[in-house]
Amino acid sequence: MSTTPHRHQAPPANKGLLALAAVLLVIPIVALMLVGTYAKDEPRLAGFPFFIWYQFLWVIICSALTYTAYRLVLKARPHVPMNPEGDAFLDDDASREDGTR
Repeated sequence: MSTTPHRHQAPPANKGLLALAAVLLVIPIVALMLVGTYAKDEPRLAGFPFFIWYQFLWVIICSALTYTAYRLVLKARPHVPMNPEGDAFLDDDASREDGTR
């Protein structure tokens, strides 16, 4: 019996979707690095200066962008099914037909 691990070829990744996911993750980094665009007091929202509520708004936007990037990566890199024990890849298509992925 061979002791080398079983190497299963996964389907190729969709590089366009991976690039889009990377762009979505870079957007909040770039937006928040441009401090001069939001380093001001007005307009105030519920008594909070613009500087504070703008950054908090980016927390929500960043969460949405990160979740979208995660879903894109899942779609771009198809899953290769494994057996229930998790120690070998399934080589037949029977597992996909009964709904397990």
